[in-house]
Amino acid sequence: MSECGGRGGGNSSSSSDDAEDEGGGGGGSAGSGSFSPAPAGASSAGRLRRGLRGASLMARRRPELLCGAVALGCALLVALKFTCSRAKDVIIPAKPPVSFFSSRSPVLDLFQGQLDYAEHVRRDSEVVLLFFYAPWCGQSMAARSEIEQAASQLSDQVLFVAINCWWNQGKCRRQKHFFHFPVIHLYHRSFGPIEYKGPMSAVYIEKFVRRVMKPLLYIPSQSELLDFLSNYEPGVLGYFEFSGSPQPPGYLTFFTSALLSLKKERERESARANAQAGEEGQRERETQNLKQAPGSELSA
Repeated sequence: MSECGGRGGGNSSSSSDDAEDEGGGGGGSAGSGSFSPAPAGASSAGRLRRGLRGASLMARRRPELLCGAVALGCALLVALKFTCSRAKDVIIPAKPPVSFFSSRSPVLDLFQGQLDYAEHVRRDSEVVLLFFYAPWCGQSMAARSEIEQAASQLSDQVLFVAINCWWNQGKCRRQKHFFHFPVIHLYHRSFGPIEYKGPMSAVYIEKFVRRVMKPLLYIPSQSELLDFLSNYEPGVLGYFEFSGSPQPPGYLTFFTSALLSLKKERERESARANAQAGEEGQRERETQNLKQAPGSELSA
């Protein structure tokens, strides 16, 4: 067996290849003194062939290395296939939700996000408060006891319904797209929703609900009329004769207009509160910038 690197003549393929690599293509005889440089492509191809021949010789001399490399490659392929086939088992399905309110609570807890049932009970009730929550949300947890306190005071007049709007299999999550939690919507018969954006305190929530329950101020006497004109400006007065009918002509329209006015008033209050919070934040940022400015008297 001829070894790699021989330069003489003969019929060996390895000898002829070496002669080709070093003689620039094998055009002249071995005894000639001329030498022509090989092109770069041919030199690279020669180095590649020599590397392959070296690897082949090494495999023939030490076959255990080749067997080890093949066995290692097969083991890696099997491990990769097993990992990919088991990847789907890594995904753990979410645990089913549990009640957010206790069974003794005056609040109806739809902890599986049953928005369709909430709409059903809303249509059958006169005044309904919907409390949309996320069970992981700290604000929702803090407001839970406040909602229960307000519900205990108004449960005989108002239906309080809590809906888990985070459960990914519930209709609430699929149909509502809230950017924060909790969210409170109040309905009066077919009118609504009126969103509550005040403090999450039982006192303020109860006050808000009572205001929506009675958006009209009834004035049964002339003295109370004078008191109204003295203390409420602007105001809208409507005169209705209730002796013949509990809902005289035009009363329902007047009542709905009062609810609409209340809703717009709440929206204006929320806009003012947001604007005030924005101004306070801007002032705070300006103060911080002054403190950080070099040479400022406020800087530490």
